[in-house]
Amino acid sequence: MKTLVEAWRARPERERSLLGAGALVIGVMLYVGLVWVPLERFRTRLAADLPALRASIVSLERDAAEVKRLRSTPSSIPQHRLPLASLMAANAWAKELPGVQVTIPDDRHVKLSGADMPFTALLDWIATAQAAHGLRVESARIDALAAPGRVRAELTLARS
Repeated sequence: MKTLVEAWRARPERERSLLGAGALVIGVMLYVGLVWVPLERFRTRLAADLPALRASIVSLERDAAEVKRLRSTPSSIPQHRLPLASLMAANAWAKELPGVQVTIPDDRHVKLSGADMPFTALLDWIATAQAAHGLRVESARIDALAAPGRVRAELTLARS
């Protein structure tokens, strides 16, 4: 059995040059098909996506400037609010969410827990607590129940 080198040398010069040229053509075709065409498609896709990415960056920078401006403005929530305990005593908390337990562990936090409540009512309650009493959600665990629009929730809100 001949080795590959011996088989190559046994071929006539013209056949070796034709085989070499064929191998070169196949190599160029493989390079174009497996390397250059995919890279060119990737470059074209990136060029098409670039304007949208630049617009996104401009939008994010504008949003960041707006956040910075809003953080620097004073809060519209009055600083001398009623203590949370007196609001709890006035039963201003639970009337919108029946079956929900609201506790006040300290003068800055409110804990809310309910096993079955409407999700939209919970969101409305949070929005009211934020607007009227300066409370923000500090932690939340909300699980969807089998009934549509019903949730189990445990929330901690904090006064800023």
